Amino acid sequence: MPQHERVQWAQLRVGIMVIVSLIVFAIAIFFISGQAGFFTRHYTLKAYLSSAGELREGAQVRLAGIGVGNVVRIGISPFDDRRRAVEVDLNIARTFQKQIRSDSVASVETVGLLGDSYVDITRGTAGPAKEDGGEVRTAEKADIAAVMQNTNEVIMNLNNLSSKLDDITSQIQAGKGSMGKLLYDDTLYRKMDATVSGAQALIDRANRGEGTVGKLMADDTLYNRGVSTLDRLNQVIDQVQHGDGSLAKFISDPSAFNNLNRLMTNGNTLIDGINQGHGTLGKLAKDEQLYDRMNSTLSHVDTITARIDQGQGTLGKLSTDATLFNNLSASSQSLKDFLADFRKDPKKYLSIKLHIF
Repeated sequence: MPQHERVQWAQLRVGIMVIVSLIVFAIAIFFISGQAGFFTRHYTLKAYLSSAGELREGAQVRLAGIGVGNVVRIGISPFDDRRRAVEVDLNIARTFQKQIRSDSVASVETVGLLGDSYVDITRGTAGPAKEDGGEVRTAEKADIAAVMQNTNEVIMNLNNLSSKLDDITSQIQAGKGSMGKLLYDDTLYRKMDATVSGAQALIDRANRGEGTVGKLMADDTLYNRGVSTLDRLNQVIDQVQHGDGSLAKFISDPSAFNNLNRLMTNGNTLIDGINQGHGTLGKLAKDEQLYDRMNSTLSHVDTITARIDQGQGTLGKLSTDATLFNNLSASSQSLKDFLADFRKDPKKYLSIKLHIF
């Protein structure tokens, strides 16, 4: 074989090997990317989302977690509804067409927490299968960015709380505040120790029978008195039960109840008569003439009192004018002087002159 032909054959073999390697590499990439195969027929379904988020063209489409196709296009939808703002075309192998029905739901999922996004479709159980170009219902999950933002806010709040707790712990360790005093100041311990010692001393005294509590615990006198009181109480109860004494009569004799019942009936009758205006008490309670007369009398009394205060009339003169008081005082003094003079010389006033014609 000439040298030229050997070189061409060697080059041809190298080229064939490169082509075969590229084909194998492409097949491997195809299977890794989740495609069903080169010769598998596909059909397209549409899904509508409010936002594409991290979903990209070429992302895997899964049916109940199994790869069945990929996303071929992501674009703005022709609808005005915000919930249908993004249109996603899903290229799915026809071998799974009967598994995607009218009750299937597509949602955007994420591999792990920060992994790639993919479309997952639930397996349908009712209704007809989706045809080529049909629409599959969607259920949107919480946006990972919003979740991360909320998580960051929670972490920031936790950091602030941790800082505040550190400050509080530092103050407590420094013996500041009520908790710091409670943990690091031995004043409370000493007071509690003194309290416990005092309580122990009281208990010791009580055990020795000293004091009121000790008497109650060690002396049987109170117990004996209590038993005696209970015995007497039992005797009284026994007497009541056997009909002895006034209390027993009141409890066991129906005449007392009948008398009390009649008394209550008469009282109710009396009260009804008063409410109806019968009798003297009824007139006092219901008739307004008595009130008017009393009011008029009080008005006259007020008028008389006012005139007396103003010095009008005899009572007014007696109440406000000092002349009568002075005259009475002078008369009293004159009478007093007369009586004194009479005691000294009664003949002066008892002499009798007899004239005979």
